[in-house]
Amino acid sequence: MAQCVQSVQELIPDSFVPCVAALCSDEAERLTRLNHLSFAELLKPFSRLTSEVHMRDPNNQLHIIKNLKIAVSNIITQPPQPGAIRKLLNDVVSGSQPAEGLVANVITAGDYDLNISATTPWFESYRETFLQSMPASDHEFLNHYLACMLVASSSEAEPVEQFSKLSQEQHRIQHNSDYSYPKWFIPNTLKYYVLLHDVSAGDEQRAESIYEEMKQKYGTQGCYLLKINSRYHCRMSYVLTSIIININFVESGQF
Repeated sequence: MAQCVQSVQELIPDSFVPCVAALCSDEAERLTRLNHLSFAELLKPFSRLTSEVHMRDPNNQLHIIKNLKIAVSNIITQPPQPGAIRKLLNDVVSGSQPAEGLVANVITAGDYDLNISATTPWFESYRETFLQSMPASDHEFLNHYLACMLVASSSEAEPVEQFSKLSQEQHRIQHNSDYSYPKWFIPNTLKYYVLLHDVSAGDEQRAESIYEEMKQKYGTQGCYLLKINSRYHCRMSYVLTSIIININFVESGQF
């Protein structure tokens, strides 16, 4: 039997997590690529929140959740291809085989002695990859997006106008019949407006001015000024914490 590092109680909240989409302008994506990462990849180290999160269910009951993890990914309008998923899983298993020389369990079956590995170190890697690559289905909401982060750069000519374009693009992807993928949790997806500002190259005063304009147009709770330094590692946990705290599972009419 596989000797898993995680217990079942740890596996479930770590694997089935709220999903948040990221839709970036070309300039914002270019800015994050200076660190050889996409915006979603830049957030990944900060996806587990250290503070308590308060969520409300459809009955408006408050629930306190600790160590919540969320999954942020760039919007992909095509479902994963089965062939590509199989290859990915095969590669994961091939790269996680037990080292040579490990003691095996010997099981005798009739005239045969079977050498069975005492552990299966590939299993957890396979399971994690399988759950991450599993496409969203209509009959469940495990991989449906709860919210969308619209990301523009402070270095753009008209960042506020860019947010409007990104919002229209998200609405088109969600409601246009040409797109059957990705899947969304509610018709009116929660939107969060993130202004990406590079402190090593951008104008601080201009970024603050744009941020104030954003708050006047979209409200203070849904707007964030995210300062990064393209020359150094950046910190993103505050943005993720703020976004997930504002996601409440209430009736759609109350959004």
